[in-house]
Amino acid sequence: MKKEYSGFYHWLVMIPDRLYPFKTEIEGHWVRGRRSYEATLARYEQRYGMGHYGYKLTVYREVFHLIGSILFLVSAAYLSRAFFGSANAMYVFLAIAVGFISFQEFYLHRRMYQQLWRKGIVDWLSWCVPMGIYFFTRFH
Repeated sequence: MKKEYSGFYHWLVMIPDRLYPFKTEIEGHWVRGRRSYEATLARYEQRYGMGHYGYKLTVYREVFHLIGSILFLVSAAYLSRAFFGSANAMYVFLAIAVGFISFQEFYLHRRMYQQLWRKGIVDWLSWCVPMGIYFFTRFH
């Protein structure tokens, strides 16, 4: 049985669940959003085992991670210029972000959501690869 969490962090984690655009039939009614997401996840977990999201949900969630990574890069670039007056602060933001994402994916989510290692690695890559690309294209 999965634990129920609340708070701002959990709200952020659940954004993809609430915005799930695909419809699913539940008890003769077509639904979208969180109910559709949870029904699809339950179907995949029944078929493949606990913690397995299937390809459809994995790709869907990774798109959100990529969007989050890009939004972070844009925000960090703005903040590093606006508050620190230097693009060099961006590298500090990137290092802190990679550290936090590593903690989140490999420790926090494994404890809170019983996330599998494979999912943590894919999530980490979808967050950190855009940051790595930014770093290596800016670092001459």
